[in-house]
Amino acid sequence: MLEVAQLSLALSGRRLLHEIGFSARPGQITAIIGPNGSGKTTLLRALTGEVPALPLPGLRLSLNGHDIARTKPRILAQFRAVLAQSTQVAFPYTAAEIVRLGLDAGSGGAAPDLIDRLLAEVDLPGAGGRPYHQFSGGEQARVQLARVLAQARQPVTPEGPGWLFLDEPVASLDIGHQLMVMRIARSFADAGGGVVMVLHDLNLTAMVADQVLLMHAGRLLAQGRVDQVLTDALLGQAFGCPIRVGRAPASGPWILPQSAA
Repeated sequence: MLEVAQLSLALSGRRLLHEIGFSARPGQITAIIGPNGSGKTTLLRALTGEVPALPLPGLRLSLNGHDIARTKPRILAQFRAVLAQSTQVAFPYTAAEIVRLGLDAGSGGAAPDLIDRLLAEVDLPGAGGRPYHQFSGGEQARVQLARVLAQARQPVTPEGPGWLFLDEPVASLDIGHQLMVMRIARSFADAGGGVVMVLHDLNLTAMVADQVLLMHAGRLLAQGRVDQVLTDALLGQAFGCPIRVGRAPASGPWILPQSAA
């Protein structure tokens, strides 16, 4: 389990997160949503130990029982993989070499054809030999996703459940590949892993999330199930505009700005 209590964070003297508390369970997708500048990416970076939390009384930040701040990254990498919002690659790697970085960071060996299978899973079959810099932005994002899946290839590991931390994993993707990413995340969670991801698309959030964290001004404005958080009132308060949450027969909620309804 991911356990968070009294998580606050400041950078350059400015408080960015205020007393965040929640838990995320394996077998579920936790989506972090909110307007620009609300602290979504900062929260994800704190959850992965990339930026240190303020050492305030009551602080708790643990994953599978490990104190994230005090556990070596190599240990965490055995059951947790992180997809950043953007990744700069300075060397002329091929797609296969990028994915292999994930294999090297994870635990244990792998089947000889795993890299090819992972690239095919993200709809890049046979692309292992292509130079990374020759891919489009959306294709590069999918190569990076394959790298993350290579690292966290087991939803359940000897160290406990595996975890995916994904920061805007569909930002540069077309609708078909957005749905592909959602299917991959859902499959990972259904197999016993945990997924925590930042999303801007509220309809994708409604489609896949088991738990929603709604951020506003560095605080958790609301947390809970989709039907508890994705409401007209809460979304309107967070995003500062009228928002209507509809519900179609035989489907979940869908969200439109009220002016477009």
